[in-house]
Amino acid sequence: MNKGYKVMTSEKHGLSQRGGNVTCFLRFGEKIAAPTPIIGSAEMIIATEKACILDVLEYAKLDRSSKLIIATYEKKSQSNDYPSEEYLLKVLNEISDYINFIPVMQIVAKFTNLKIINTIILGYILRFLPICEETIKESINQHFAGDLLVLNQKVFEVGRDLK
Repeated sequence: MNKGYKVMTSEKHGLSQRGGNVTCFLRFGEKIAAPTPIIGSAEMIIATEKACILDVLEYAKLDRSSKLIIATYEKKSQSNDYPSEEYLLKVLNEISDYINFIPVMQIVAKFTNLKIINTIILGYILRFLPICEETIKESINQHFAGDLLVLNQKVFEVGRDLK
């Protein structure tokens, strides 16, 4: 917004109060007409929990150009219904040529804070955004203070430097 982009967000909560998923949409650009993207139009799809990517693949572009960003965090239930790695890769490879797994749990283990996953991902996706690093760093500086500011600055850089 500080750089002149129009920004819109929306959420679908479903059974989130009972541990279910929350699907959020963030759209930005010169012209945005609605907060929810048209099916088959998303430039990038981000899943902060590995299996959740399966719930939103309908938004991927048919030309396989959508970037899929998937955190390695797994929130398994007591049932055995969690998708296998093989199944997940099979489905994702049918949808996109740009599949990016982010090893967030290795980073979380180093910093002992599960709440840093979003900032790690933000650092990683910087390479795909039309926003400069300094703008994002300014935003981090405005939203955090003290020890949380230092932590988020550090993990942003860790995410940015991931290969």
